[in-house]
Formats: sequence, structure tokens, C-alpha cells
Amino acid sequence: MLLATDHPEEHAVGPLRGVRILELGGRGPVHFCGMLLGDLGAEVISIDRPRRADDITPLSEAGLGRRRRRVRLDLRSDGGRAMALEIISRVDAVIEGFLPGSTERLGLGPEDCALHNRALVYGRMTGWGQTGPLTSEPGHNINYLAVSGVLAHLGRAGTLPFPPMNLLADGGGAMFLALGVVSAVLEARSSGTGQVVDASMLDGAALLSTMSHDLRNEGRWVEERGSNLNDSGAPFYDVYETADDRLVAVGAVEDRFWEPLVRMLGLHDEPVDRWDRANWPWWRKRLAAAFRQRTQADWCALAEHAGVCLSPVLTMSEAPVHPHNVARGVFTRVGGDVLPSPAPRFSRSRLEPITRTTSDDETADVRAELGIDTPQLVRDGSGDVPEPGDR
Repeated sequence: MLLATDHPEEHAVGPLRGVRILELGGRGPVHFCGMLLGDLGAEVISIDRPRRADDITPLSEAGLGRRRRRVRLDLRSDGGRAMALEIISRVDAVIEGFLPGSTERLGLGPEDCALHNRALVYGRMTGWGQTGPLTSEPGHNINYLAVSGVLAHLGRAGTLPFPPMNLLADGGGAMFLALGVVSAVLEARSSGTGQVVDASMLDGAALLSTMSHDLRNEGRWVEERGSNLNDSGAPFYDVYETADDRLVAVGAVEDRFWEPLVRMLGLHDEPVDRWDRANWPWWRKRLAAAFRQRTQADWCALAEHAGVCLSPVLTMSEAPVHPHNVARGVFTRVGGDVLPSPAPRFSRSRLEPITRTTSDDETADVRAELGIDTPQLVRDGSGDVPEPGDR
């Protein structure tokens, strides 16, 4: 999909064209980060362990696994490590998601790599970060959200907190890793010296909650879950069932959205103050009863161009066919798969369409293109790289 531009043929592909990234290893957020950087035009080379008979490829060739040149190396072998260092000498940045200390034990830590590339940016993605008492502890998204102070506030009043898939910790960590790597590459191009980027899922989730901390510091946020303006506490910022058992999302916070909403619902004559928290249950009951009178499609039709901040709650299979998403190209079809399109959009640069990875082993091609003569002692696979953890 070509993004916003009048004359796409005149412009470069992706604003990160000319940046070369080595994805040394990792799961989840490291793969997402590599995909993001690749979508934006960076050349991403991914080192995978030699294939084994029992391997199951975990990444979609058009999803998290796209935009890679794949090199298969046993990083515990002399040849594999030597070739990795040759590639590292020719890239702008490394991103990795192994447990802290793993790459140092392989002879591929930041100090080892800096000897071969002084300007190298070394991006490290972990759950807990490279420092602190939890660094070596196991964890997953739900654990990082718990310690960040975010999980306690996800959910409705009177219920247990719920994990929001892997969106906040994995997603937050990956995006901050990508931002950190790009920022450090820019700095290295002026200073000539690289540095380590310590990105963690814990840090990313915590930083994403900055606005809520602002509200708490101002005395406008209470600790009870589901009791605040934008966490399902306020009746004018919530989800309601319709007559056909579908859902609509309401975000009528400001008066200019609230007033047309209550008129549409036939509740505009109610004199009860909506900003008094004591009245929120009263308003929620009436809004819920009103929305039950029509179907989701009916309410969306009434809300169109009415300025009421009302939207249908769509599933992942429904979102790609919503008229706005279709018109904007928010999703892309790749064969039989539907995936979110690359983002953000640029006025001058354009991003390449999503395609499937064509090969799971381009070791020979990458060696030739980069001019690497190191022997390819990588096929045995008996010395696999330790599996990266979610820590």
C-alpha cells in the first residue's frame, strides 16, 4: 500500500532507507521492533539458529516475520560467531532480546561488538531491564504490567484486573526500543560513537501510563479500579449493549459531545449532574436502558455526523471491512491473511507493500552482498543459542 503522496514514484522508500539493523535474537517485542523498523525502510538482517527437524516457525511471514533477510548461524560455534561479528561491523544497530548476560557469554555483548564497530548502537530488550533486583527473574507481560502499576487499574469496579492481551508491555517495550535505537543511530552519525539502549517492557508500560499519573497527582484519579474518567468509571466513557446484543463505545466526555448524545437517546431533559460521581450509577442505568432500544447499526446510523463520539465495537474480523478502515487502508490483505498496514504515514516518503518473506535462509546472499569471506561453519546446530526469555 502506498501511503500519502501525490507522486510516489519520485520519493524514496521509507524514511529509514540506508539504515541497517541486525536482529540478533529475541521474541515478541524484538520481532515487533524489527518489523516496525523494516516497515519504515530499514534493512533488517535476522540471525536465526540452524534449522532443526522439530522446529516450528513461530512468526508469520507477512506479520511479525516480515522485512527480514534471514541468516542461519550457530552463534556458539567459532564460525557462526565470527560471521555475526562481520555482519555487526557493517550495520548501524543490533537489537536483541536474550536474558541479561547471554550475549556476553557468547562473545557478542556490547563491548565485544564495539571492538568491531565503534559507532554501533546496541538495543537490548528485556522484561525487567538490564539493572535492578528483578533482572534475572522470569516474567511475562502480565508480570511487567503488575509491577508497573498499570495492571491494578485495568478492569471494572468490583472485578479482578484483566491483562490487555500483549498490547501494553510487549507493544510499549517494542516501540520504545525502536525509538531508542533510531534516536541513538542519529546521535552516533554525528558523534561517531555508539551506545547501549536499555529498553524494558516494564519501563514502556510505566511510561505509557504518564497521563494517569498526571491525573492522580492532580487529585483527579482514585485508586479504586474502574472508578475514574477513562477506566469505565464514568458512564459517558464506557461500552453499552444494544438491542441485538452487540456493543457500542461511548466517549462523550466534553459537553459538546454529551449534549447531542443525550438528545439522541431522549435523555436531554434529565437534570441530574453527570460530573457528580455519586450520580454515575444513575446515569449508567439510564444510558444502558436507552441503548438497549435499538441495534448497533441503528445507533451508528443515528450517530453519524452527529458529533456524539459513538462507535461500534468491532472484532478483529470485522474491523478490516469497516468503511473508514477500507477507505484509509488501515488493513492489508496478503494472500488469505489480513494484517494491519504499516504506520505511520508520511507526506513524502512511502512505505513498501507488505509481502511474505520469500526465504528462510539467505545466508549466502547476505555474505556476498556484504562482502564477508568468513567460512560458513554454521550448519550443525548442536550448539544452539540459548532460548531468549521474556525477562
